[in-house]
Amino acid sequence: MDPSNPLRTLAPTVDADVLQVLARTQRPLSGVTVANLSGRSYARTRACLHRLVEHGLVTAQDAGSAVLYALNRQHVLADPVLAAVGSTASVEALLVERLAGWDPPARAVVLFGSWARGEAGPDSDLDLLLVRHDAVDADGAWGEQVHATGQALEVLTGNAVQFVQITGSQLATAVREGQPLIIGLRQDGRVLAGPPLRELLAVGATA
Repeated sequence: MDPSNPLRTLAPTVDADVLQVLARTQRPLSGVTVANLSGRSYARTRACLHRLVEHGLVTAQDAGSAVLYALNRQHVLADPVLAAVGSTASVEALLVERLAGWDPPARAVVLFGSWARGEAGPDSDLDLLLVRHDAVDADGAWGEQVHATGQALEVLTGNAVQFVQITGSQLATAVREGQPLIIGLRQDGRVLAGPPLRELLAVGATA
Protein backbone atom coordinates (compact mmCIF):
# COMPACT_ATOMS: atom_id res chain seq x y z
CA MET A 1 0.00 0.00 0.00
CA ASP A 2 0.94 3.65 -0.24
CA PRO A 3 1.05 4.80 3.42
CA SER A 4 1.03 8.48 2.47
CA ASN A 5 -2.34 7.97 0.73
CA PRO A 6 -3.71 4.41 0.82
CA LEU A 7 -6.50 5.42 -1.58
CA ARG A 8 -3.91 5.37 -4.37
CA THR A 9 -3.85 1.59 -4.04
CA LEU A 10 -7.50 1.55 -5.10
CA ALA A 11 -7.44 4.48 -7.52
CA PRO A 12 -3.97 5.64 -8.64
CA THR A 13 -5.39 8.86 -10.06
CA VAL A 14 -6.15 12.45 -9.07
CA ASP A 15 -9.34 11.12 -7.44
CA ALA A 16 -7.36 9.54 -4.60
CA ASP A 17 -5.56 12.77 -3.74
CA VAL A 18 -8.72 14.87 -3.97
CA LEU A 19 -10.73 12.47 -1.81
CA GLN A 20 -7.98 12.29 0.79
CA VAL A 21 -8.00 16.09 1.15
CA LEU A 22 -11.79 16.16 1.56
CA ALA A 23 -11.81 13.18 3.93
CA ARG A 24 -9.37 14.86 6.29
CA THR A 25 -11.55 17.87 6.98
CA GLN A 26 -15.15 18.64 7.84
CA ARG A 27 -14.78 22.14 6.39
CA PRO A 28 -15.94 22.84 2.81
CA LEU A 29 -13.02 23.84 0.59
CA SER A 30 -12.72 25.77 -2.63
CA GLY A 31 -11.43 24.02 -5.73
CA VAL A 32 -8.24 26.05 -5.57
CA THR A 33 -7.62 24.98 -1.97
CA VAL A 34 -8.27 21.33 -2.82
CA ALA A 35 -5.85 21.58 -5.73
CA ASN A 36 -3.15 23.17 -3.55
CA LEU A 37 -3.53 20.59 -0.76
CA SER A 38 -3.65 17.63 -3.13
CA GLY A 39 -0.66 18.76 -5.17
CA ARG A 40 -2.66 18.43 -8.38
CA SER A 41 -3.33 21.01 -11.08
CA TYR A 42 -6.44 23.11 -10.72
CA ALA A 43 -7.80 21.91 -14.09
CA ARG A 44 -7.54 18.23 -13.17
CA THR A 45 -8.82 18.85 -9.65
CA ARG A 46 -11.82 20.78 -10.96
CA ALA A 47 -12.69 18.03 -13.45
CA CYS A 48 -12.42 15.40 -10.70
CA LEU A 49 -14.59 17.41 -8.32
CA HIS A 50 -17.28 17.85 -10.95
CA ARG A 51 -17.36 14.10 -11.61
CA LEU A 52 -17.55 13.29 -7.89
CA VAL A 53 -20.37 15.81 -7.46
CA GLU A 54 -22.26 14.10 -10.28
CA HIS A 55 -21.96 10.80 -8.41
CA GLY A 56 -23.06 12.43 -5.15
CA LEU A 57 -19.92 11.52 -3.22
CA VAL A 58 -18.96 15.19 -3.01
CA THR A 59 -21.28 18.11 -2.41
CA ALA A 60 -20.90 21.58 -3.92
CA GLN A 61 -22.31 24.81 -2.56
CA ASP A 62 -22.08 28.34 -3.89
CA ALA A 63 -20.24 30.83 -1.70
CA GLY A 64 -20.30 34.13 -3.53
CA SER A 65 -18.02 33.86 -6.53
CA ALA A 66 -16.55 30.57 -5.28
CA VAL A 67 -17.84 27.00 -5.04
CA LEU A 68 -17.08 25.04 -1.89
CA TYR A 69 -16.71 21.25 -1.93
CA ALA A 70 -17.07 18.69 0.84
CA LEU A 71 -17.18 14.92 1.17
CA ASN A 72 -20.78 13.72 1.46
CA ARG A 73 -20.32 11.61 4.58
CA GLN A 74 -23.84 10.17 4.25
CA HIS A 75 -23.04 8.65 0.85
CA VAL A 76 -22.88 4.85 0.76
CA LEU A 77 -19.25 5.06 -0.41
CA ALA A 78 -18.12 7.60 2.20
CA ASP A 79 -17.30 5.02 4.89
CA PRO A 80 -15.05 2.97 2.57
CA VAL A 81 -13.25 6.16 1.54
CA LEU A 82 -12.74 7.20 5.17
CA ALA A 83 -11.58 3.70 6.09
CA ALA A 84 -9.04 3.71 3.26
CA VAL A 85 -7.73 7.15 4.16
CA GLY A 86 -7.32 6.05 7.79
CA SER A 87 -5.82 2.65 7.03
CA THR A 88 -2.23 3.70 7.78
CA ALA A 89 -3.27 4.67 11.30
CA SER A 90 -5.24 1.42 11.53
CA VAL A 91 -2.13 -0.60 10.68
CA GLU A 92 -0.20 1.13 13.45
CA ALA A 93 -3.05 0.59 15.93
CA LEU A 94 -3.19 -3.12 15.10
CA LEU A 95 0.58 -3.34 15.49
CA VAL A 96 0.44 -1.66 18.91
CA GLU A 97 -2.25 -4.13 19.96
CA ARG A 98 -0.13 -7.06 18.79
CA LEU A 99 2.98 -5.76 20.56
CA ALA A 100 1.04 -5.56 23.82
CA GLY A 101 0.67 -9.33 23.68
CA TRP A 102 4.35 -10.13 23.13
CA ASP A 103 5.88 -12.60 25.58
CA PRO A 104 8.67 -11.89 26.31
CA PRO A 105 7.76 -8.21 25.94
CA ALA A 106 9.91 -5.71 24.10
CA ARG A 107 11.63 -3.01 26.12
CA ALA A 108 10.64 -0.68 23.30
CA VAL A 109 9.47 -0.71 19.69
CA VAL A 110 10.02 2.43 17.64
CA LEU A 111 8.71 3.18 14.16
CA PHE A 112 11.16 5.25 12.14
CA GLY A 113 12.11 6.13 8.58
CA SER A 114 9.84 7.22 5.74
CA TRP A 115 6.74 5.54 7.20
CA ALA A 116 7.13 7.48 10.47
CA ARG A 117 7.69 10.72 8.53
CA GLY A 118 4.55 10.22 6.43
CA GLU A 119 6.66 10.11 3.27
CA ALA A 120 6.47 6.39 2.48
CA GLY A 121 5.29 5.08 -0.88
CA PRO A 122 4.12 1.68 -2.12
CA ASP A 123 7.74 0.44 -2.36
CA SER A 124 8.78 1.75 1.05
CA ASP A 125 9.76 -0.53 3.91
CA LEU A 126 8.12 -0.35 7.31
CA ASP A 127 11.14 0.19 9.58
CA LEU A 128 10.93 -0.87 13.22
CA LEU A 129 13.55 -0.70 15.95
CA LEU A 130 13.09 -3.57 18.40
CA VAL A 131 14.78 -3.13 21.76
CA ARG A 132 14.82 -6.26 23.88
CA HIS A 133 15.92 -6.67 27.47
CA ASP A 134 19.48 -7.96 27.81
CA ALA A 135 18.35 -11.18 29.46
CA VAL A 136 16.10 -12.10 26.51
CA ASP A 137 17.53 -14.53 23.95
CA ALA A 138 17.18 -13.31 20.36
CA ASP A 139 16.05 -16.78 19.33
CA GLY A 140 13.28 -18.95 20.78
CA ALA A 141 10.00 -17.27 21.71
CA TRP A 142 11.35 -13.79 20.96
CA GLY A 143 12.47 -14.71 17.47
CA GLU A 144 9.22 -16.50 16.72
CA GLN A 145 7.06 -13.51 17.65
CA VAL A 146 9.26 -11.14 15.66
CA HIS A 147 9.00 -13.36 12.58
CA ALA A 148 5.24 -13.78 12.96
CA THR A 149 4.71 -10.04 13.39
CA GLY A 150 6.77 -9.28 10.30
CA GLN A 151 4.79 -11.75 8.22
CA ALA A 152 1.47 -10.38 9.51
CA LEU A 153 2.47 -6.80 8.67
CA GLU A 154 3.56 -7.70 5.16
CA VAL A 155 0.28 -9.50 4.50
CA LEU A 156 -1.63 -6.58 5.99
CA THR A 157 0.09 -3.87 3.94
CA GLY A 158 2.02 -5.40 1.06
CA ASN A 159 5.08 -3.47 2.29
CA ALA A 160 8.32 -5.13 3.31
CA VAL A 161 9.13 -4.95 7.02
CA GLN A 162 12.65 -4.25 8.21
CA PHE A 163 13.53 -4.92 11.84
CA VAL A 164 16.56 -3.41 13.54
CA GLN A 165 17.11 -5.50 16.66
CA ILE A 166 19.19 -4.28 19.57
CA THR A 167 19.53 -4.93 23.30
CA GLY A 168 19.06 -2.30 25.97
CA SER A 169 22.83 -2.23 26.61
CA GLN A 170 23.59 -1.89 22.91
CA LEU A 171 21.12 0.96 22.67
CA ALA A 172 22.79 2.77 25.57
CA THR A 173 26.15 2.40 23.82
CA ALA A 174 24.71 3.70 20.56
CA VAL A 175 23.30 6.72 22.37
CA ARG A 176 26.63 7.53 24.07
CA GLU A 177 28.47 7.20 20.75
CA GLY A 178 25.91 9.24 18.82
CA GLN A 179 25.55 6.55 16.18
CA PRO A 180 23.58 7.35 12.96
CA LEU A 181 20.68 5.16 14.12
CA ILE A 182 20.18 7.39 17.15
CA ILE A 183 20.30 10.55 15.04
CA GLY A 184 17.59 9.10 12.81
CA LEU A 185 15.45 8.08 15.76
CA ARG A 186 15.66 11.55 17.26
CA GLN A 187 14.54 13.04 13.95
CA ASP A 188 11.52 10.91 13.18
CA GLY A 189 11.18 8.00 15.63
CA ARG A 190 7.75 7.31 17.04
CA VAL A 191 7.40 4.92 19.99
CA LEU A 192 4.78 2.19 19.57
CA ALA A 193 5.68 0.31 22.75
CA GLY A 194 7.81 1.29 25.71
CA PRO A 195 8.85 4.58 27.35
CA PRO A 196 8.76 7.97 25.60
CA LEU A 197 11.54 8.48 23.08
CA ARG A 198 13.33 11.11 25.18
CA GLU A 199 13.46 8.69 28.11
CA LEU A 200 14.43 5.74 25.94
CA LEU A 201 17.36 7.63 24.38
CA ALA A 202 18.59 9.17 27.61
CA VAL A 203 22.31 8.65 28.04
CA GLY A 204 22.98 5.87 30.47
CA ALA A 205 19.51 4.32 30.10
CA THR A 206 19.47 0.93 31.77
CA ALA A 207 18.99 -2.33 29.92
